[in-house]
Amino acid sequence: MLFIKFIFFRAGARYLLLWLFLLQTTNIFAKENDAFTVTLATESPLAPLYLLPLAANQSNLSESYIQQLEKILAFDLDHNGSTLLVKRTQANNKLGQNESFNQLGSIGDWKGQHIQFVVKSQLDGNVIKTLALDVQKQSLKTIDSIQFSGQMNDDRRQIHRLADAIHKALFGTDGIASTKILFTIKTGTSKDSTKWTSEVWESDYDGGNLRQLTHENSTCVTPIYLPPKSKFMVGGFLYVSYQLGQPKIFIASLKNGKKFRVTSIRGNQLMPAVSKQRDKVAFICDITGNPDLFIQPFSPERGAIGKPQQIFSARHATQGSPTFSPDGNQIAFVSNKDGSPKIYMMPIPQAGANIQDIKPTLISKTNRENSAPAWSADGKKIAYCARNNGERQIWVFDLETKKETQLTTGKGNKENPSWAPDSMHVVYNTSDPQSSNLFITHLNQQEETQITFGSGEKQFPNWEPRY
Repeated sequence: MLFIKFIFFRAGARYLLLWLFLLQTTNIFAKENDAFTVTLATESPLAPLYLLPLAANQSNLSESYIQQLEKILAFDLDHNGSTLLVKRTQANNKLGQNESFNQLGSIGDWKGQHIQFVVKSQLDGNVIKTLALDVQKQSLKTIDSIQFSGQMNDDRRQIHRLADAIHKALFGTDGIASTKILFTIKTGTSKDSTKWTSEVWESDYDGGNLRQLTHENSTCVTPIYLPPKSKFMVGGFLYVSYQLGQPKIFIASLKNGKKFRVTSIRGNQLMPAVSKQRDKVAFICDITGNPDLFIQPFSPERGAIGKPQQIFSARHATQGSPTFSPDGNQIAFVSNKDGSPKIYMMPIPQAGANIQDIKPTLISKTNRENSAPAWSADGKKIAYCARNNGERQIWVFDLETKKETQLTTGKGNKENPSWAPDSMHVVYNTSDPQSSNLFITHLNQQEETQITFGSGEKQFPNWEPRY
């Protein structure tokens, strides 16, 4: 497990902050069917969807390769937060496959089995054609054809695009299968903590196409995507690196890895958050002798603009984990100013405001220990971690109803939630010596799915945003 612990030593009238990382050796061999129960009430029911077997016509792709592609599509359709994959039967397979490609069987037969959607794909050569039937509306939609290259890394991304196109055709909203997730993997071969390293990695939302982004042979933590410009893809990310000794915030390119410091101020800088408008970065810094909350005017091309502004401080208290509201006008963060760490939110103060006059609003009232808030893209929810009955679980605060609801249960600690751009899916990491992996869940489905496996501690996930 890797986490940040704050220790203070009194030195006259000042406090010195030490950032201590506790590193433990683990080897993780997780089981693919591990799952937990979701207790959050569903916001809408999942629609039953039947996926007919993928038919192949004169394709040079092997049967096992085609089966892999079909498995990825099935996973996407079963984890999109809108549909639930119905178990296949021989009768249903015959019903759909005996028809010509542009027909999917009897509407009455599908209705009789309470199936709402039917998806049928056919591979002609290396091109896949797909139809999606809305049984209730009795409408048949043609999905744009997609061509495969025969390279699995590329083709699994094509399948994700197909799954999102199906979601768009059926529901009119973008799916999340084409999105990615940033996180860190801590590895080492010695019990000596100085031998461990933690680097930034990226994967598809389902854990596939894993690739390493940093190669610092040091400690990198809390990576976050830089929100994209309108109609553009994400091009960079921020993270904290210990390569220089003290933790400093860097911005790096996803394409070539080139990086530069975001700010050159003194002291330790940790836990960066960037506004959707790409014009400011929030972070924690101890330059004043106390770990306080700062805002830095910012440009992705130029880095820091002018001086940072201290926006919240409390005597003898530690602040942490800022997160911006989607409109960039508010910020939520952690503070132990009233004893145990809690989640607070407040409007971002104007430049020159007296921080002594700032009174943030407490939002986490149910549990004593809370951390790692994450604001959803729709602005309606904040996910966070809270200790409940001795273990850390993921909770959700609804900004409209002002209610706190527990999202995860079961054994093991869950930390560092991050929302998908649909504001329905959440990714988080477990943080136990035997299991430090990433899981995804969503508000409509009462299960959580493990997406990373193998050795190394996976932590600090951040889901790719959309504009």
